Amino acid sequence: MAKILIVDDCPITRAIIGDFLQLSGHQVAGEAENQAQALAAYAAQKPDLVTLDLSMGEEDGFAVLRALLAVDPKAKVVVVSANTQADIYEQLIAQGARGFVPKPFSADALASGVAKGLAA
Repeated sequence: MAKILIVDDCPITRAIIGDFLQLSGHQVAGEAENQAQALAAYAAQKPDLVTLDLSMGEEDGFAVLRALLAVDPKAKVVVVSANTQADIYEQLIAQGARGFVPKPFSADALASGVAKGLAA
């Protein structure tokens, strides 16, 4: 069981991810809807993994990824996003993301992405 921080600006998406994670036997360490909340929750909870949306209102998921990795270069981040362009995926991996789960996602797809992110 891993402790996972969910970062997404949509409360419904956070709830769905949280439900799916719990069904997979993981613990939701916290939720955040922006970079400031993500950094605070990461520092407080020390999660094993972070799920991160790329498009969060006016905030850029790439900036949140960089900020998390600046705080902890070993942070494990799996991006969960509807932006499935190949070049975006390549940029995410190059910048330190451990995996990618496309939206919309199933419980199995999320569980698989999280497992790969934890193992990476």
